[in-house]
Amino acid sequence: MISMPETLPDDPVLLKQLLEQMINERASDKGKIVHLEEEVALLRQRLFGRKTEQTKDSATPQLPLFDEAESLAEPADEASDEEIVAPSKRRGKRKPLPSDLPRVEVIHELPEHELTCACGCRKHAIGEEVSEQLEIVPMQIRVIKHIRKVYGCRDCESAPLTADKPAQMIEKSMASPSVLAMLLTTKYVDGLPLHRFEKCWDVTALISHVKPWHAGSSSAASTSNPC
Repeated sequence: MISMPETLPDDPVLLKQLLEQMINERASDKGKIVHLEEEVALLRQRLFGRKTEQTKDSATPQLPLFDEAESLAEPADEASDEEIVAPSKRRGKRKPLPSDLPRVEVIHELPEHELTCACGCRKHAIGEEVSEQLEIVPMQIRVIKHIRKVYGCRDCESAPLTADKPAQMIEKSMASPSVLAMLLTTKYVDGLPLHRFEKCWDVTALISHVKPWHAGSSSAASTSNPC
């Protein structure tokens, strides 16, 4: 450590000697500082960096480490220089809509006033761009009108014969099998009360006809299954 005298001598020779002494002390202090910085760097490397191999000399385990400050610092520098590149996400190609679904073509054409070119000629279709969009058609309610032909003989007075119609789940019912299946699913699977279904679809006559059958089936089911 550099020590300054309280009073400086007046002799130039003594002043020169004092200056040389201070310069030597300063150089010695710089060497100690560099050595201490190397020791601190090595201790940080051992505490926070990668583990190194233990020395064979158990009495002085730190001496070889201090002599190899530069060689141990190089791997840490190389590790810090490595760039971590995040993997880029590739956008996958969208899957087409199922080919077995029915297609309804909607053709979009230019309006009449846009078919005239700036040069005065009429534009003609030279290609088309096609895109598909999935659509769900809401439930459609329709009436199936059964017309049963009645046949009779013109030459005799035999009884007329009426053509049969498909067997019904409920005789003389206004509800087709598809309606009954849908009502059962709506009531017992989806948990939608019949009065809400009646209000949504405005089928008062149908529901009023189905309710007695529904009540009978419900009571029968509750009787057979007490749970």
